[in-house]
Amino acid sequence: MNRTFSRVILGAAIIDDILAMLLLGGVTAVQGGGSVNAAHLLLVVSQAVVFIVLIGWAGPWLLRRSSSLLDAPVNPLSPLTICLALCLALSVMASYLGLAAIIGAFLAGMVAAETRQRESLAEQLQPLLAFLVPFFFVVTGARVNLAGLAGLSALGTLAVVVLLAVAGKFIGCSLAARSLGRKSALIVGAGMVPRGDIGIIVASLGQQAGVIANEIYTIIIAMVLLTSIIAPPMLALLLIGEPRDSTLSRNGENQTGMDE
Repeated sequence: MNRTFSRVILGAAIIDDILAMLLLGGVTAVQGGGSVNAAHLLLVVSQAVVFIVLIGWAGPWLLRRSSSLLDAPVNPLSPLTICLALCLALSVMASYLGLAAIIGAFLAGMVAAETRQRESLAEQLQPLLAFLVPFFFVVTGARVNLAGLAGLSALGTLAVVVLLAVAGKFIGCSLAARSLGRKSALIVGAGMVPRGDIGIIVASLGQQAGVIANEIYTIIIAMVLLTSIIAPPMLALLLIGEPRDSTLSRNGENQTGMDE
């Protein structure tokens, strides 16, 4: 995280997730099996934009100035309790607007990350994550029909989808980061290749809504897994010769000593 390209990857990944939330608003607006109502789709996407921008901007601003309110109840777990209540409230609000509940939960996480209690919140959330996250992946995996990848046609489609997924992120993000220098730009491109949990959630909700067929869902999940496997070796090759954080820290300390 001491390097510019690392911070660019992190910031771009957050923006990528926010754009995925907007895409999800469009997905949930499409009724499975029916024709697309353009007016309804536009309304839901507009609501998603306003909801994300309003909560994403105003929420952190408010909590940065009133983080002490999380400690008002006399209980060491009060911040966690209040943040979980905020998560559920925003999820209900998102559902009321016709959006996926995950959009509200995602925004609650963005807001909580701006509080001064964020480190203790992250630590207190670990037991919940250890309990709930496996259920998410088990349910996701149980919906995958591996038989759908048995044919040459399905494998060919998967190969094309993976190629487009890798090329789209690697080429697009590398070109956008070219001002950082050739090598740093390539590192940014490689770091953005993996499709993460948001991609799985979009695919899952799309399948539930009937927008995404079971075969396509299986291909998308396989693509997410493959891009997550492909990226680390790409980064390892590109990071050869790059100083580690400890080296950077020592250099910084030496430079500070020289300045003094």
